[in-house]
Amino acid sequence: MPQYRSTYTGRYSGIGRMLQRPWLNAPCRKAAVEMKHLAEATAPVGDPEEDRHPGLYKASFDVVPIWKNIPFRGRPRHRPGARLINSAPHAWRVEHGDGRVPRYAPLFKAMETLKAAHRG
Repeated sequence: MPQYRSTYTGRYSGIGRMLQRPWLNAPCRKAAVEMKHLAEATAPVGDPEEDRHPGLYKASFDVVPIWKNIPFRGRPRHRPGARLINSAPHAWRVEHGDGRVPRYAPLFKAMETLKAAHRG
């Protein structure tokens, strides 16, 4: 009995057009929202008696859509995505620490948790 070997020849133009479609933004946003929930769960909340804005950092997480330019063969190609940001003025200190504020790193921990969950 003869065995047939399937072959696939991808067309870069078709794949590129697919990667530029707006519906591809949905899975990117879903992953960013999942990471947002993980980051909010580990975000520190200050003591109301000492902190003027307790909970500001935790409430400042947001997921924004982005279109990133990823050049292919020297030509610009825009790809959809999503970015998790924290707009609190002290977000950098909470993430990295600075001597006065310890390093909590909720965004880094959320990213590592999500990566570990999707490893094979």
